[in-house]
Amino acid sequence: MASISLSSCSQLAEPIRILIADRNSMGSQLLAERLDRDVRFAATGLAFAAAGDILNAVSEHKAQVVVISSDFDNAAKKGLQTARTLSARASNVHIVILLEVSTRESVIAAFRCGAKGIFCRSRPLDELSACILRVSRGEVWANCIETGYLLEAVKDAPSCDGIDNDRVKTLSKREVQVAERAAQGYSNKQIADQFRLSEHTVKNYLSRAFEKLGVSNRFDLLFLLFNGGNGLARQARGSNVSGLGNSMATYFKAAEEGYAPAQFIVGLALLEGSGVEKNDHSAYYWLRMAEENSTAVGQRSRALTENLRGKINRGEIDRLERRIADGAQNDKTLASEPVQLFKQRLPLLARRQAV
Repeated sequence: MASISLSSCSQLAEPIRILIADRNSMGSQLLAERLDRDVRFAATGLAFAAAGDILNAVSEHKAQVVVISSDFDNAAKKGLQTARTLSARASNVHIVILLEVSTRESVIAAFRCGAKGIFCRSRPLDELSACILRVSRGEVWANCIETGYLLEAVKDAPSCDGIDNDRVKTLSKREVQVAERAAQGYSNKQIADQFRLSEHTVKNYLSRAFEKLGVSNRFDLLFLLFNGGNGLARQARGSNVSGLGNSMATYFKAAEEGYAPAQFIVGLALLEGSGVEKNDHSAYYWLRMAEENSTAVGQRSRALTENLRGKINRGEIDRLERRIADGAQNDKTLASEPVQLFKQRLPLLARRQAV
């Protein structure tokens, strides 16, 4: 029987088509040239720096694997945003995210955005070839510590699985999926994009799920899933809110409606048990929601202020910037003593809410 050597197989096999989107054009080209020396790869580095170009380049080069820097185009998290879009629009393409440091947050964020593998820049470059090979076969690439982060995230994610509750059994498969994503912090738009639904349809699924589960909002839902559906959810939330009276209930309601400052205050309260029962999972949820919403507000604010710069004279802008700097300096206690500040400001903020 004729046999074929491994070297012959490697020559006959078609090279894996790789698209590189590093932090800038030079980085992309250098990394592509390095990988292209390997006969198993056909690598192309992006010579331009725009997230939208990646989607066009993937189609043009029929890329099988895309290597994206988390800070693509020298912008923090832009690579993750691009990976999320690419994952949604080209599910057959395997994504590797380049990370500066593989922290728990960066690892989980990369995989949530569609990565099949992550590669830290502190690792030897030769290992990147192995990473790309594995990912191109549909395998996942992460070391033991990084895998541990993922397992912890899966374990901690709110889920209907394993809950012995008759109400959960009444949910349809889609209602379960939507309810779980909502409890995990995804917005209606993100859920709609993930399941290819309209936001109106997601809202309807969520409303039906709330009604069947006997909850009124995402915060109640979060408690229900974390307490195993044992009937403690509403009791727990009721006792927590009563500890600070209507003021805390106001913050919970405002947080649920998407107000970042309220989400931050609720997160702080849950983190330290200030007037409410300490709950790290819920604290993580609300603090991350505050971060995401604050980022969106910040981006919109920057765009609007850039437009205003052309309408205000330079001297007035300088005066306003000095006032802003003074205000930021006075608010630095927020970073050093957040819980104490929260306790001090809660009565005042509650009075303002009541007006």
